[in-house]
This record gives sequence, C-alpha cells and structure tokens, in this order.
Amino acid sequence: MQVTLEQVTHTYQEGSPFQAVAIRDVSLTIREGEFLALIGHTGCGKSTLAQHINGLLKPTSGRVLLDGQDIHQKGFDKREVRRKVGLVFQYPEHQLFEETVAKDVGFGPKNLGLSDAEIKERVAEALRKVGLDEPGFTEKSPFELSGGQMRRVAMAGVLAMRPQILVLDEPAAGLDPQSREDMLQLISGLHQQGSTVVMISHSMDDVARFATRAVVMEHGTIAMEGTPQEIFRQAERLEQMGLDVPSVCKLGMKLREMGLNCPEDIFREEQALPALLALWKEGKCHGA
Repeated sequence: MQVTLEQVTHTYQEGSPFQAVAIRDVSLTIREGEFLALIGHTGCGKSTLAQHINGLLKPTSGRVLLDGQDIHQKGFDKREVRRKVGLVFQYPEHQLFEETVAKDVGFGPKNLGLSDAEIKERVAEALRKVGLDEPGFTEKSPFELSGGQMRRVAMAGVLAMRPQILVLDEPAAGLDPQSREDMLQLISGLHQQGSTVVMISHSMDDVARFATRAVVMEHGTIAMEGTPQEIFRQAERLEQMGLDVPSVCKLGMKLREMGLNCPEDIFREEQALPALLALWKEGKCHGA
C-alpha cells in the first residue's frame, strides 16, 4: 500500500486577508515498508504535509491518492484512510480523555463498530506492542501515568486501529532521555515488523539512525530528497538552510579540516569507530 501526493498545495484561510500558503506544489510518494523522515525548520510545512497523508486536511489544489484512489473524491469512504493511515500528533497525550486506559485505547475501534470482544483484543494487542501490558494497567486512569506512559497509551490508541502506515509528528518531543530512546526503539521495532513509518523530526541523529529515506522541506516545498547518506553528504547546503547535521558528520568534517582522509559518507555512530580505527592504522594523522 502506498500514498501519493500529486502537486498538493494547501492554503490556510484562503481568500481572507490572513491567508497563508503552508505547502506548495508538493509531489511525494510514500512507499510501502519504508521509514521516511520529514525534516526542516518549524513552519516549513511538515505538519501540514503529514495531515494530508491521512486525509485530515484537504488540499486547496492537487490530489492525495491511496493505492491510486483519490481520497477526497465523492463516494470515497474516509474511514478507509483512517484505518490504513494512523496519525500521531506531537504531544498526543494531550488528547487523552477517557476515564481508563482501556476506554482510551479502544475509542477508535469502538467507532469502527467492532464487537466488544474484538475491541478488547485490539486494546490488549496495542498495549503489548507499546510495552504496557502488565496486569491491571487497562483499568488505570491515563491521567495518573508518567509522561512517557501517557505517550505510549496515545500511541496504542492509534495502533489499535491496525494502520499500515504510521505518521508521527515529533514522537519523542519533550520526553526524558530514557523515555525518548524507548519511544524511538518502539517505532523502529514497528517498522521492522512491517509498518510503513513517516516521522517528522528535528534530530538529524535520529534521522541518520532510523530513516531509509529523508525529505527536506523549506518554505512549503521539497528542497531535497534521498537516502540519509545522500542528504547528509550535502552538509554545506543543509547548513545554508539553517539545518543541523548528525554529530558524526560534524566529526568527519572536523577531521577533514585537520587534513585527515576521513570518508564523507560517515553519518551514523556505528560507522565512526571503524573509520577512526582505519585512519589510526594507516597512520594518517598528519596535521592532527
């Protein structure tokens, strides 16, 4: 299954004195099984783009296709999009509202008209996926949980719909270091189990670790697109756009400035040590 955006433009408050173009003429295909990172400055259109992927927003112009079908055409069942494409907002725990975890996680499946037995099964499955399946947890109030647990419950509510594509807007924002790592490992695990993942992130290190493809947005348009390796090779261009690069890329750039022959395609931590050992063994330390 894939989602394709064809020349999508979205204008907020169109026709009013306050109208603003959030994204302009964006064409993008989200491929089945990939881990796509959306990166760029705040206000560049990432979140607006994400909300088009599951049909929450309708384009001012252009089309959004789900397996070749226009999701906004007359007669198309929008519930089909919601079932297949799950959207997790930044700080999704702010959207928790039910009195128990079970009711909150089961809210989406209940709206699908599923039986009580099916809802219970989906709630248990979703909580197991996010690591919150200990006895009695379903009867707890969401508002008595830690921040990290609340984020996981909100994620479980989306997973209970069993989406094939998971769209996440800064899923680790505001979490402490351990909760952040747990969340990222959870998302990575879902991807490895077959989910297509689209993740908005400001962390270039996270993009380097997990993404299979990256899209860089600037002023509502796609400025760059490619594998993380292809994107981070253009460190100077990213810096000109005011964006960061992974810490390992910065290390490589510094070593090259010192005259060392450090490869330019090093952008993940696990690549750094072998490269440094190779330089040491070759004795290439002139200028150091």
